[in-house]
Amino acid sequence: MVPRKGRPVLWEELSWKDVDKLTKTMKMAIIPTAACEQHGPHLPLAVDTIDFYEVAKRVSARTGVPVVPPLIYGCSQSHGDFPGTLSIRPDTMMCMICEIAEWLYRSRIRKVLILNGHMWNWGPIYSARENLRYDLPDMQVRVLNWWETTPQTMAKLVEDCPAFPSYIHANIAETACVLAARPDLVDMKQAVDEDDYPTFFEYRMDDYSKTGVVGRGATKATAELGEKIFSMVVDALVPMVEKALAEGNPRRRKR
Repeated sequence: MVPRKGRPVLWEELSWKDVDKLTKTMKMAIIPTAACEQHGPHLPLAVDTIDFYEVAKRVSARTGVPVVPPLIYGCSQSHGDFPGTLSIRPDTMMCMICEIAEWLYRSRIRKVLILNGHMWNWGPIYSARENLRYDLPDMQVRVLNWWETTPQTMAKLVEDCPAFPSYIHANIAETACVLAARPDLVDMKQAVDEDDYPTFFEYRMDDYSKTGVVGRGATKATAELGEKIFSMVVDALVPMVEKALAEGNPRRRKR
């Protein structure tokens, strides 16, 4: 399948000839990382994957940067005994990211954006980045949480949606985004609001949440808000990616 302008470039839909042709000029790829974990009684287990993959595909459609199949398993041990969660260990995830990047390198990819959709993936993702710096010194790597594209984006979200800055797990923001991307998977009749639970230490989610929801406003979520969040994030991320495409590697410049 030859990539068409205005449509996302999905790595797994390309033939090897397509990849060979594409990577002669396109040196960047997006590796999306997320999770399969409980998100309260009203949302599917795939929330993190649905939300960040929607962002990745929209960015790809506007920039031509290919997106590899998302890592739908993440580090979700903190959810405890809520049924349904599927988690992998941090070292497993780190190895998966490194090995995917190594195979992208074989296909001439030299720039990788690891676009993260689950906050507890931070440890293995940054560890993977450090390993890639050691093993593939000319690979340019960036780690970015999709909901924190820029400080300006977050500030605007806080301004427009006062409930957004609360702990974002199955709250108004995540519910709204799934309503925009996959409304068929949301049961708003089951949506509940739980108060924020600020602590110094970090605990399993089933220690302080009755329903798996942490944060305010889930019952007030709308698809319109979700679309607004997606648009703001993508509009901020696209120029960053376009600039990254042209960014030279300082290591090469020194030689």
